[in-house]
Amino acid sequence: MKRIRPLLGANLNDTRCLNDGEWKTARFRLIGLLPLLLFLYRLAQYFDEGTPDWIMANCNVTLVMLSLGMLACWRTPIRVATIWLTIGVPMWLIDAWVMQVLWIASVLSHVGGWLLGLFALRAVRATGRSWLPAAGWFFVWQIVTRLTTDPSFNVNIAHTPYEFTKEWFASYWQFWPVCALVVILLTWLVERGLARRYPVDSHVQRVPYPADPSKSQLAAIDDQCMTGDIA
Repeated sequence: MKRIRPLLGANLNDTRCLNDGEWKTARFRLIGLLPLLLFLYRLAQYFDEGTPDWIMANCNVTLVMLSLGMLACWRTPIRVATIWLTIGVPMWLIDAWVMQVLWIASVLSHVGGWLLGLFALRAVRATGRSWLPAAGWFFVWQIVTRLTTDPSFNVNIAHTPYEFTKEWFASYWQFWPVCALVVILLTWLVERGLARRYPVDSHVQRVPYPADPSKSQLAAIDDQCMTGDIA
């Protein structure tokens, strides 16, 4: 539990306490194994199809990120993973329509992973500031994908322009700045929506905060935050 001191411009008559005890539980960690199981199921499907490179797709790897975040009760990977799992659902539907292929493993990993991400985000909340690490993560992983996957698969659009846009760009490096702008815009828009749905402020508890607190008063506030005994 962490006491968050009032920030400049905030109400100086109160402090805010995030109730970590409500979500840092064995049950939450146990549920965190489910995204990892979905990833492994997807991996088995790719090996069965003879296309293991596709396990490097961002929507698959963020299942592992979500699982690690939940197992470690680490907020940042949960928030970043949920942003990308949310973006991944419509992108997956578009790809399924273009390719005219839909696997059960794909439905489970995309829909199931997204719902698990929302479940975890409901606990840790969205700050509205995770879009930047989410965008940064994609750019780093795109480089990794470019170095480690077969260009013919174009995993994470790391080798050639997106299928619908190939006629618009003479080269990949003309396409990439547009791709980067779209990634930044999507992560920002999606997190704005998630932050409106799961704002931090709606999940905090308040206690009276003295104008000039003594050490004993601060200790009492901390105790209230830790126990959740807050009016």
